[in-house]
Amino acid sequence: MNIISTTKIWDNKKYDTIIDVRSPSEFYEDHIPGAINLPVLDDEERKKIGIIYKKKSPFEAKVLGSSLVTKNISEYLIKNLKNKNGAWKPLVYCWRGGQRSRALCLIMQEIGWRVNQLEGGYKYYRNDITKKLQKLSPKLKIILISGKTGTGKTKLLNEIKLNNGQILDLEGIACHKGSLLGKDLNNNQPSQKLFESLLYDALKNINLRKNIYLEAESSKIGNLHIPQPLWKKMLSSKKINIETTFESRVKFLLNDYKYAQLDNNFFKPLINGLKRRLSKKLIADWKQNIKNKDWKQLTESLLTNHYDPAYISNYEKKNQKIIKNFTFNKVTKSELNLLANKILNL
Repeated sequence: MNIISTTKIWDNKKYDTIIDVRSPSEFYEDHIPGAINLPVLDDEERKKIGIIYKKKSPFEAKVLGSSLVTKNISEYLIKNLKNKNGAWKPLVYCWRGGQRSRALCLIMQEIGWRVNQLEGGYKYYRNDITKKLQKLSPKLKIILISGKTGTGKTKLLNEIKLNNGQILDLEGIACHKGSLLGKDLNNNQPSQKLFESLLYDALKNINLRKNIYLEAESSKIGNLHIPQPLWKKMLSSKKINIETTFESRVKFLLNDYKYAQLDNNFFKPLINGLKRRLSKKLIADWKQNIKNKDWKQLTESLLTNHYDPAYISNYEKKNQKIIKNFTFNKVTKSELNLLANKILNL
C-alpha cells in the first residue's frame, strides 16, 4: 500500500500550490484562501454517484466514481499541471482527507511531485480557523475609527494603510458597505464561513505589538456576522471619532454612490427596511426624490432622518473609550491623508 505524506499544517508558505479537490459548490462556500479548485468529481457527478450508492449498489457506485475521478485527474494533468517541474510541492485536500484527495495524491506521488495530503481535510481546516480566530482576536491592539455616515472612514483606513499603518477592512472583506444601501453591485457577499477564512487570512501576519485600525461597525455587515471573539474585542477597544461638515458629507456621498443614481431599484431595500419605522410622509418624500432624481435632497433627508439618529443612538449604547476627536473640513484624499498621519502619530 502506498503511503501518502500527510500533514496538519495548511497555513504554510512552503507549498507551491494548494489544491481543493472538492466539488465547485463546496469550494464556493468556503476554502483555504489562495487554493485552486480541481474537483475530482463535480456537483452533478457526486449527486449521480450518491443516488447509485443508495438506490442500486455501493459497488457499482465505486466503479463509476473511480472511472470519473480517473478521467478528471487525467484532464488536469494534461491541461492544468503539465508545466509543473519535478520540485513542485502541492498540498491537496478534500472534505475529510479521504478518498477524493488520496486519489490525486497517489498519482502525483507516482509522478514524483512532493505532494502532501491535508489530514482531516477541509473539516480540520474549518475547526482550525475557528480556534485561530478565538486565540488571535483577544491579542489584537484594535483602534476603532468612528464617525457619521459620509465621513469617509473606509477611505481613511486606506490612507492609514498607505502610511504603513495596519488596518482591517471589514467592509471590503464582506463585500458590503454595512448599511441598507451597502450592497456591492459587482460582487456577492461571501458565505459566513468564507468570510471568516478571509478575516483570518487578513489577520494572520499582523504585528501584535502595533495598533490595527478598523471601522467601528455593528455586529452584522450585510448578511454576515463578525465572529464573536473579534466582536467581543471590538466592544472593549478604544475609539477615535472623526467629524466633518454636513455639506462635505453630502458631497462625498453623492460622489461615492454615483452608481446608485443609475438604478432607481437600488433604493428598494432601504425603503422596504424602513417603511415600518418611519412616517409614511417621509417615505413618500424619498420615493418622490428618487423619481425626480433629486439625489442631493434625498441624501440630506436620509442623513437627517435616518443615518444620523441611528448613529447617535448606537454611539450612546456603547461605552468605548474615545481617545481622540478629530474635526476636518472636507472629505478629500489630501485631508484624509493628513488625518491618517495625525492618527498614526498619536
